[in-house]
Amino acid sequence: MSKAHVAVIEDDLVFQSMLNEYLSQHGYDVRCAGAGKQGLELCEQQCPDVVLCDLNLPDINGLEVIEKLLKVCAHLPIIVISASEKMSDIREAVRLGAWDYLVKPLQSLDVLDSAIGHCLERHELETSYLHDIWELDAHIDVIYQDDMIAGKLTEELLPRSPLRVGTYSFSCVTDSADITPAWVDYRSLGNGKVLVVMAAAQNATEQSLVPLLVLKTLVDPVIRQYLSGMDNTLVLPGSLLEHLNIELCHSQVRTAFDILAGVLDTETGQWQWAQAGDKLEPSPSAKPDLALGIWKHANYRTHQLASLHRLHCRSYGKELIVSAEPQIA
Repeated sequence: MSKAHVAVIEDDLVFQSMLNEYLSQHGYDVRCAGAGKQGLELCEQQCPDVVLCDLNLPDINGLEVIEKLLKVCAHLPIIVISASEKMSDIREAVRLGAWDYLVKPLQSLDVLDSAIGHCLERHELETSYLHDIWELDAHIDVIYQDDMIAGKLTEELLPRSPLRVGTYSFSCVTDSADITPAWVDYRSLGNGKVLVVMAAAQNATEQSLVPLLVLKTLVDPVIRQYLSGMDNTLVLPGSLLEHLNIELCHSQVRTAFDILAGVLDTETGQWQWAQAGDKLEPSPSAKPDLALGIWKHANYRTHQLASLHRLHCRSYGKELIVSAEPQIA
């Protein structure tokens, strides 16, 4: 059985054939077009689940293709695959509504399967969110009264174990009595750097699990881009929040989020972070910017501390703690 219907708009016939063969072998139903107008017609006729689109097409620009596709279907998952490494092209594609981007040549076609998987997961979560809204009594209550389902979803929003990098320890403490969800994450990025995130929905209830899971899926491609050496947005906290804000405003999730996102260099102690919304109160703190998901054109600032000794942030029974042990001379 096919995983999903994927439309490929790519004028390089050799690369197009590679994509077709790889995706078909992985169970996708694939249809290809070699030009922009042909791709638009294909998508109109076939209604794909995901579109892979090159930016450099022989007839019309790939950015124009994206814009036309999203006017017809505002929430169609589109992944840009392009040889252009110009950040202006990539950011314009994201601004228009592209969900992800990959730069050619791909290091491995497996990254393509992962990118499509993230898009499908996000689309499923957003669809689930809409059903939650439409069928509030009949649907939400069933899901959230099932302790096993709610527990599993909540676990996906919290780190599985503490983390130690150099002299720094990272941990999450939860109050089992408070079941209101919050997302806490910390992960090593290599070279002594650690990404730290804490987020909560402003209309925080048990039913904000799915919107938080959507937010989490938006960060996954940015992590992949950074680890593959393609983009440094992940380690520029203000830029990261701007990226997430645009994605949320394009999404079907009509939820505003408070978030703290930062990167700690455990070798130097330097801490860079950005804050959105005023419901989180981290220490150290800075004047927060507008919550995510409210206004697409909001700007977010990166704050910096030369040497972090301890970070503490709390939200809805979840505590994020980062602390440094004194170095032994």
